[in-house]
Amino acid sequence: MTGDTVDLRQVARALGVIELPQSPAVAAATILLHDKRSVELLHLMTGSPKHVTEIAERVFPELAAEERVSALSRLVALLMSVSNEQSGAPLLSARYHLFLRSLEGAFVSYLPQKKVYLDRILGEHGACAFEVALCRECGQHYFVGSRNTEGGKLGQACRDPGDDSFGARFYRPLEDGESEQDDEADPALAPRRAKLCLECGSISDADPMCGHKHSIPVSVEPPSDDDERADETRRCSACGYSASGRDPIREVIYGSDGPHAVIATVLYQRLPQPRRKVLAFADGRQEAAFFAWYLEESYRDVLSRNLINKVVREWAPRTSSGLSLAELAPRLCEAMGAAGVFPEATGELERLQQAWRALYREFLTDEVRISLEGVGLVRWEVQWPSWVTLPSELKAPPWSLTAGEAWDVLGVLLDSMRAQKAIEVHSSGVAIGWRDLGLQKQNTVRMKGPVSQGRYLSWDGQRGRRASFLVKLLTSRNPGISAETAEHDAVELLRAVWEHLRRCDDNAPRAIDSILLRVGDGYRLNPDWWRVRAADVGCYYICDVCGRPHHASVGVCPRHGCPGRLREVAGSQQQRTPGATRSIMGVPPAPQLEEFEDNHYRQLYRQQLPGMLRVEEHTAQLEKELAREYQRDFRVGKIHLLSCSTTFELGVDLGDLDVIFLRNVPPEAFNYAQRVGRAGRRSGYPGFAVTYCRQNPHDLYHFAAPERMLAGNAQPPVLGLGNEKIISRHIAAVALSAFFQAYPARFESVAAFFRDLRDPSGVADLSRFLAEEHTRLEATLRAIVPADMARQVGLHDGTWVNRVVGQAGGATEDSVLAKAELELKSDYRAVIQLEERAREARDYEKARWAQRRAKTIAEEDTVSFLGRKAVIPKYGFPVDVVELDTQRVRQGKEEMDVSLERDLRTAISEYAPTSRVIANKREWQSYALKRIPEREWPVSYYARCTRHGRFERSQSQEDLRQCCDRMVRGKYIDPIFGFIVGQEGPREPKRRPSKVFSTRPCFAGFKEREGEEITLPGLTLSAASPGYLVVICEGRRGRGFYICKSCGAGFRTIVREHQNPYGERCRGTLVPTALGHEFLTDVLRVHFSQPSEQGVDPVWFGYSLAYALVEGAAAVLEVPSTDLSATVQGDEHSSMPAIILYDDVPGGAGLVARLEEKSTMLACLVSARDRVAGRCGCSPDTSCYGCLRSYRNQFAHEHLQRGPVVRYLDAVLSLWG
Repeated sequence: MTGDTVDLRQVARALGVIELPQSPAVAAATILLHDKRSVELLHLMTGSPKHVTEIAERVFPELAAEERVSALSRLVALLMSVSNEQSGAPLLSARYHLFLRSLEGAFVSYLPQKKVYLDRILGEHGACAFEVALCRECGQHYFVGSRNTEGGKLGQACRDPGDDSFGARFYRPLEDGESEQDDEADPALAPRRAKLCLECGSISDADPMCGHKHSIPVSVEPPSDDDERADETRRCSACGYSASGRDPIREVIYGSDGPHAVIATVLYQRLPQPRRKVLAFADGRQEAAFFAWYLEESYRDVLSRNLINKVVREWAPRTSSGLSLAELAPRLCEAMGAAGVFPEATGELERLQQAWRALYREFLTDEVRISLEGVGLVRWEVQWPSWVTLPSELKAPPWSLTAGEAWDVLGVLLDSMRAQKAIEVHSSGVAIGWRDLGLQKQNTVRMKGPVSQGRYLSWDGQRGRRASFLVKLLTSRNPGISAETAEHDAVELLRAVWEHLRRCDDNAPRAIDSILLRVGDGYRLNPDWWRVRAADVGCYYICDVCGRPHHASVGVCPRHGCPGRLREVAGSQQQRTPGATRSIMGVPPAPQLEEFEDNHYRQLYRQQLPGMLRVEEHTAQLEKELAREYQRDFRVGKIHLLSCSTTFELGVDLGDLDVIFLRNVPPEAFNYAQRVGRAGRRSGYPGFAVTYCRQNPHDLYHFAAPERMLAGNAQPPVLGLGNEKIISRHIAAVALSAFFQAYPARFESVAAFFRDLRDPSGVADLSRFLAEEHTRLEATLRAIVPADMARQVGLHDGTWVNRVVGQAGGATEDSVLAKAELELKSDYRAVIQLEERAREARDYEKARWAQRRAKTIAEEDTVSFLGRKAVIPKYGFPVDVVELDTQRVRQGKEEMDVSLERDLRTAISEYAPTSRVIANKREWQSYALKRIPEREWPVSYYARCTRHGRFERSQSQEDLRQCCDRMVRGKYIDPIFGFIVGQEGPREPKRRPSKVFSTRPCFAGFKEREGEEITLPGLTLSAASPGYLVVICEGRRGRGFYICKSCGAGFRTIVREHQNPYGERCRGTLVPTALGHEFLTDVLRVHFSQPSEQGVDPVWFGYSLAYALVEGAAAVLEVPSTDLSATVQGDEHSSMPAIILYDDVPGGAGLVARLEEKSTMLACLVSARDRVAGRCGCSPDTSCYGCLRSYRNQFAHEHLQRGPVVRYLDAVLSLWG
């Protein structure tokens, strides 16, 4: 008898269990079923979900509060590891659920006293509350305002790329005596000075005209010169940080990328080796695709820093001066290889090159705050050559520095050149250039460098970072010195130091050994003289303002723009006599560094990380074979995190998966149950679901009460069987199935089905077959198609055949197959002609590409082609699917691995020319609308009025009525043939693609007639009827696109010359136009009888009310708010526009029709009122993502107000009694 069995019997006797089964596992289960804690836990787990602390308190009341949760965790694990003797099932199946939420932002009000808010509200007594943004590097705060200060006031920034006022401006509050100028900056980046009223937000170059007495000086930062990033600024004027052009100053909003990467990294790190897998869900395929690239890249940087830190701590102590870059690189290469950073096929030289790249990226990092040096783990310092001596001016008055302090100052001055990227790149054994590093541009420094030339930085600029540091140092030692004198002495010292270093370098054995290397008329640092060592060796200092660590000190913080003083960290004096302390310029040593030790990145760099993290995407953008490969690799643990969209909700067993990461709250409870249900399917391990709640009404609603999502209560789905698009697609599938059964050889490939691709006959052959088999197939279809839809789809008169193949074999609007055949013929002919022209021009490389492209087109399997062209049912229907053609060739793996298709309503913005899309860690840019020689794009003219909320569209411009001077006229192309990329191919992403274009829906009228009126208290409904919605993309700031009539190439501005998508010169004419798409869906029109409030714009109030109703209806109908949408419809004679609610699904899903019931509409009004009641925390005269805002209504953000909606709905509800 084993000791374990003896112990079990002792426990059993204590619990009154007389007989135990022979199996220890079954015996343990028997004992646990007699344990009162286990019984209590099992009882609690049979009901609704409960908070962990609540259960722990009930099960372990005798334990201290801090011990209960740990005890509960152990008990849960025990119950899950043993099975019931009769059923064989674990005694307990459990999942933990954790909900996190993001911030809406930060806002500061100065009156009556400075106060920070985390919600968008007014300050006390009606004072302005300014939105705050922070420099990602130095933490300098800025106010965020609109690009145009209309009315002389700081307005809310417009985030809608389609609006003419799109953009933001950043305003840096200036301290007394602080200048906004910076000698190191390009004049184009120079900010201007203005005055901002703290009471009302008025702003002007002089004192504001508002008459208020409280104003401060601000630096108005220049906007980005990239039109896509008009809501960003180029650099921080306080520290010069530019983030390599990647949004250096950000609002205090936790977006998705950074927090998600932190969460995923922690999960990966904490999971045990055999079960190190995380399934991450996002509702959007672009969200999932970008995260796969972003997480892997950000983790690679973390792992590189972790390995550099380990190598430095292992090898630096073996040298007296620290490690040089050349000593560190090969050792880092070995560490990276051991950590699995390199794929197995990577050669030795390529590995060494990657190690050098990682080393230089850390040495010259753009992310100083989270670098190894920035978190106090390593320090970079100059190893002074023997021929360099101290300049005598440093020891002389007014500086009077000791020798140690003088060397420290000299080191700070040279280190400022490293921060400016004024340094050469040397690498032994491999070639590596500046462009390989992916950093800000490389600079060159010279004395009195003319900044206007943009080629050199000035060493001795009066307001540069070096002069500012010396001024701080001098004034700290001589408090009575004037600012002018300090600036003069600082510049003179800089010039003396520069000349001294130049003279010292004249004594170097070779020019290449100099500490300053000559480049043109300027100089750069020589990286060979830099050394790295662990930062905790020797003295260690922390700034009392910015908190940055430093390894040398003369009292003042050397960081540009920081007024702080340095404090010595207790415990850092490892090379000093124990107990000895030193006061730095009158500032006592810091007692400890607890807050610094808690730094998330510092901990990551010191911990034992589990090696390289492999992340892949799994969305509908991947070809099925690649998606299957990724799924298989994830199941066996070769992929650690799979970033997926909704593709993994159903029917997928991923084996021993424990953790689900939901990057947003799913649309419905059953979505949540399906996603979370992927984890915890094996006994012995509880599932763990982490849900990150974003700033939108849906997510915040469930964060406030997660039990509603966890309970899994949901109404059965309501399906409309009369959706014509679904039925038509299934009719085509039945017809094609019969055809392929009769002619199986035609099923093998596109070429087999369509025959001669120059003049395909697939549609004609199918047409003849259907004519012969018409009677038999029609009988089959009548058994499938709902009886009330038979006439609508043409089963009563045989016209269903035309829907499949078109009239007389030609293309019609209803024949998707005929349109697909035309596209196929156009594509094939185009590449064949391209091959012929290329051979004539002896461009054999292009000719070979065209040949491979033609072969790829011909060899595509038939089912993939028909599904891709939306001829037969496919995942994601019913939608009007178009493709972003990547010009695939068999030898081009990147092109063959992805299949980019979108509903046209989404595609007109996401695939619009110049837009970028990420798929499988590559970025594709749309170049053109696809052209079909035999067909023209549908073109319509439209007019919309922002004053009255009117919209009209017509085939003739003359038919459009002008209601007022706010009426905007234009035309749009419906790109029904899809889009195509250019020939440059995909590239590696650098950042999240900008949401370049937005769309807005417009109601174009009912299909036949408006439904009958239904009168309810305070409003009238027009019964739900099919209606037309038009979605229009008007390009950046509403300026539209310039589309070539010949080749379809698209641009945001007129270009003199352009190429077609195949890289050939095109002489076609560019025409200005918008992009649009019309679709049919169920529409419910709501007329409210009461007028809007006085002083409130009725149209924008209508939008506010409409979006409140959308959220209210979604909650009542228990559907995601994305399944519903709204717009307004008014005219010049109505003071209150009508609200147009519609199913945001082509063909309609019968959702808005359910609102016709009086009780349902009442519930909708109550829910809408509750949505805008103020629980979100924003001010009544604005809105936020917690009440009315969403990504879909960006165009209206600055006009949406929840307060008037609350009051209006209160008045309407009062009429209901």
